[in-house]
Amino acid sequence: MSEQQPSKGSALTLTIGLGLVIVSIGLGYLFLFKPQGLSTQTFSFSPSTAQPSPSSPNPSPKPFEPEPPLTRASIDLLLSNLEQATRQKDVDSVLRHIAPDVTVTIHMRQGTHQQSAMLTREEYRKTLTMEFAFPSANDFTRVNTTVSLAPDERSAKVSYKTTQTLLQSNREFKIEGEETFVVQMLGKRPMIVSLEKVVPGDSM
Repeated sequence: MSEQQPSKGSALTLTIGLGLVIVSIGLGYLFLFKPQGLSTQTFSFSPSTAQPSPSSPNPSPKPFEPEPPLTRASIDLLLSNLEQATRQKDVDSVLRHIAPDVTVTIHMRQGTHQQSAMLTREEYRKTLTMEFAFPSANDFTRVNTTVSLAPDERSAKVSYKTTQTLLQSNREFKIEGEETFVVQMLGKRPMIVSLEKVVPGDSM
């Protein structure tokens, strides 16, 4: 957040406060009304009722294809795609890399305090839609990225900080966030299965 002259302190505080209220309004109802605790989804799969063709009573099974390992190169590509989708404010492109049963935790900083809420993938979609709708300078940047790849090359933990400029009443100010997620190989694609995100609240 850029420094302002002391004589304009009160006006700037009000302006920034209003801007951050709008940014966090989509999250606010989650902290007020959403029950705490992990939301889970149960998926049921029905066995196929298709019958084999009489002409091929003993179809040959498909050869087993092992899943490829998770590599640093595939993680870097995932990060690049996420960053590009965020800059373009493309919600669908962001969610393309997130597993259907993902666990999303949003932490909102309120001064020295912090509130948290658990979101489903669909709730995270709505949150991203509101976040991307807020005017910005389209300068989203990812910094201080760390990647910890598991020895079995099946999962990794990724952390980074973000910066971007929001626009409010012909003014602009910088905000910082943090994201940490776990990525696993699902099929042949690396997918985010757990995500934690820290966002500024209205008391900054």
